[in-house]
Amino acid sequence: MRIRVISDYYIMKFSYTLLKQLVPAIKGKKELIEKLDFYLFEAEDMGGDVLNIEVQPNRFSDAASHWGLAREISAIYGKKFPIPQPKNSIAKNKNLFRVSVKNKNFCPRYRAQYFDNVRVNESPQWMRKILMDCGLRPINGIVDIMNYVMLETGQPLHAFDYDKVKNITVRLAKKGEKIKTLDNKDYVLNESTLVIADDKKPIAIAGVKGGKDAEIDKNTTKIIVEAANFDGANIYKTSGFLGLKTDASIRFSHNINPELTALGLNRAAELLKGVAGAKAGEICDVNSVKPGKKLIKINLGKISSLIGVDFDFKTIKNNLDVLGFGIKIPAKGMSRYPAPEFLVEPPYLRQDIETWEDVAEEVGRIYGLNRVKSAPPKISLSPSGFEDKIVLKDKIRRVLVGFGLSEIYNYAFIGDKELSLSSVWKDEVIELENPISNQAKYLRPSLAAHLLKNIESNFRFFGSFKIFEIGNIFWKEDGKYREQTKLGMVFASEKKELFFELKGAISELFKKIGLVDYFMPEINGKGDWLSGFTDNYLEKDGTVQIESSGRVFGYLGKVKNNAVSGSAAMAEIDLDELLKLVVEEHEYLPLPKYPSVMRDVSVAVSDFTRVGDIMQAIQAANEKCIDDVDLIDEYKDSYTFRIVFQANDRTLTDEEVNKEMAKIEKLLQNRFRATIR
Repeated sequence: MRIRVISDYYIMKFSYTLLKQLVPAIKGKKELIEKLDFYLFEAEDMGGDVLNIEVQPNRFSDAASHWGLAREISAIYGKKFPIPQPKNSIAKNKNLFRVSVKNKNFCPRYRAQYFDNVRVNESPQWMRKILMDCGLRPINGIVDIMNYVMLETGQPLHAFDYDKVKNITVRLAKKGEKIKTLDNKDYVLNESTLVIADDKKPIAIAGVKGGKDAEIDKNTTKIIVEAANFDGANIYKTSGFLGLKTDASIRFSHNINPELTALGLNRAAELLKGVAGAKAGEICDVNSVKPGKKLIKINLGKISSLIGVDFDFKTIKNNLDVLGFGIKIPAKGMSRYPAPEFLVEPPYLRQDIETWEDVAEEVGRIYGLNRVKSAPPKISLSPSGFEDKIVLKDKIRRVLVGFGLSEIYNYAFIGDKELSLSSVWKDEVIELENPISNQAKYLRPSLAAHLLKNIESNFRFFGSFKIFEIGNIFWKEDGKYREQTKLGMVFASEKKELFFELKGAISELFKKIGLVDYFMPEINGKGDWLSGFTDNYLEKDGTVQIESSGRVFGYLGKVKNNAVSGSAAMAEIDLDELLKLVVEEHEYLPLPKYPSVMRDVSVAVSDFTRVGDIMQAIQAANEKCIDDVDLIDEYKDSYTFRIVFQANDRTLTDEEVNKEMAKIEKLLQNRFRATIR
């Protein structure tokens, strides 16, 4: 089979004739290509009986063969294709030949069988045609059977002339060891190349190509057929090192299933008996990896939710059954809460099935993803929280940039030097287990540590500057780790004092973001937490705290002269607390002169109607007399809204309100297809 690599998939040639024989339900090549495109892999008609099919890398064990494709195609037609199960009963070989595997990591399984009474003739016409359709050149009956079985089962095989080799050893090549391959080319091997050897020399490059010394010829009457499994990474490296890529090396490079060895050898024995008149003899099987069963718990509700189709158990069972999955019902039956659950056993060749999502993909694929109806996602509305914080930070950035400040970004780590700036930090700082350096041993408990460095570094280039930073700080409290978002601001100059200018900028910032009720009193008392927090870098007499509603959420102070070379003022504000204060602010409006009228309207709407759209539509119905609209009750798809009518120049009459309510109800019915309750 000729394999062509394109990006992350592999284009393989398949015989339409053979697929049609395996799956009689196929009605025509065009229909088959359409079904493959919809349900499995992309396919292309190359004329005659040749199909080019793109096989994904994770499907080499089960789908890079005619039997594997036949199972998939049968499943698409709703039928099951019975792939023969490998026979694991082994007849121990004692006399005819011996197999020794020196490196079991590179050869998880080696299965070989002796055949005598072999006739090396030309293979049948039907076999030669299928080989040529798939890009392989017919050679003789024995070699052609090996290649044909690979096309059918996906397991590469190799036949050795028994009279040229009695004992087989799977080992790593010796340094400088050489081999002549079947195409009469000489290769020098390295010590990481896995080889098949006799007692003296290599007779094949494992998983890549056979050697000339054990070649089948017209005089061959007895053979040993090899069906082995090799480590994918080793075969890939060997193929690259030698510059030798074959159908077998590509397959082995993808870590095909060791169980394919039994499947391939059993099929080869059938054809050798029927085509070449061979008599099957003893089997030797070195199996270091025993296959285990894999069970995956499936929840019916999760599969339905993931795919977007309300599946019942029967549909899922049928879809998985035709693909060869086993359905295991627990002894006590399927659990019913929150949805039926059962166990699924993937086919032994499906190495790509690991999770319930993989099983769900198979169910959806056979059901037909083109049949899944598109629908907008259903989500639950939750109160705004984190978004408000983002909006506040963006607004602060716009305001401060408008004031002429430049935003800076600092790392979240500090060292021992920065830690000494405050006597309080040592008790609450978080130390990293694996710091990248001694200058980044701790998470910063304040923005001040880096802001002081920013002052010094900027004084090297500027006589005055204004900067700000929005970032997170971290500390320990009561054994728990805490995190806050802070705003740090610095006004600095070599010539003048900027404390009051920074204080005015903070006041204007609060005004623009909607905070009116705040105070900036001086810090009083030696034991105040803020004085201990800032004692080593701020002037005690020039520091004020920023508070509102009895809560302190920041400080503003003059930086000590010994901390920086010029004059600077610094402020640090807790944005998490500021957000709460801004939300709590209320706008003052005079009391209305005229009484309001309240009416409720209950409506039933579809699942996809947004409550916000309904409320906006009601508000816009008459902005002059509708003062407020609120959602006061909700049950499933039914909502009750309270509408407050109020005019600024008169008392509204019942007749006016009734007229407006009629307009609103008609609006809801026409725009939202609502049912008025």
